[in-house]
Amino acid sequence: MKFKTIIYLIFTTLIFASCEDIIDVKLSDEDLDLYAIEALITTQENPYVFLYKSSKVNSGTPYNAVSGAIVSISDNSEPPKSIILQESNSYPGLYFPGQGSSFLGETGKVYTVQINVNNVTITASDTLARVEPIDSIQVRPSLRGDKRFLGIFTYGNEPEELGNYYKWDIYINNKPLKETAYMVIASDELVNGNYISGYEILTDFHDPDTPEDRLIQLGDTIQVKQNSISRFNYNFFSQMFNQAQTGGFFSVPPANVVSNFTSSDNKNVLGLFTACDVSISNMVIIDQALEDQLKK
Repeated sequence: MKFKTIIYLIFTTLIFASCEDIIDVKLSDEDLDLYAIEALITTQENPYVFLYKSSKVNSGTPYNAVSGAIVSISDNSEPPKSIILQESNSYPGLYFPGQGSSFLGETGKVYTVQINVNNVTITASDTLARVEPIDSIQVRPSLRGDKRFLGIFTYGNEPEELGNYYKWDIYINNKPLKETAYMVIASDELVNGNYISGYEILTDFHDPDTPEDRLIQLGDTIQVKQNSISRFNYNFFSQMFNQAQTGGFFSVPPANVVSNFTSSDNKNVLGLFTACDVSISNMVIIDQALEDQLKK
């Protein structure tokens, strides 16, 4: 079985030795100095909001964090449950619940983040859908690459109702793989209601002559978080992956990914607010018995 869509890293280099065109890309300053936001609420951890200003893609300058905003998150309960987030003393522009406070997401609720800054109000909403618990993960030699590389496989039920969207976060030694290249998302359109047995979400491709470049090494621990995401988020991540691959022969034109944030001054806002349910897998330790299964 295959999910209809899998966002997964398989680098393919297209080399055309016979012709080479140099394209001068003209960068516009029209969308500079926009607010950009990364915001997340889950059923497992306290929410956070990171607020900053955009800059030229070729400037090489760090993000300009925005301090002094009033940031809140609320749900659609009657009456609504809400929390005012506090700005970190150590990381400007990062807002989260104050010490001793907790505000976990609940499945079935619609969450809204509101940011008031410099006489502008910015808002976004997202529905927190339930995720089916992940049964387990396995790490074993992948059939991709003739069993020379380790693969990570997930197992679990897929609910009968159509319209579920997933995102998997992979942790190696408790550190997430954050690069867009390792993003894995999927919809349930072609597997609705079936048991998913051994869905490969990562293959540790590397040059066999440079084993130090492996993502997964002997003694590492592997764990996966299976997240529910909304259809909007699914489309956002799809666009983000496509934009990350711009520059190739068949790549899409570079453009800002459409956000779910809106601003009272009608200016564009970059970024995404995500509400998700989370199921955490078992932990797998890469031992010598597993290493011995790889083809040399």
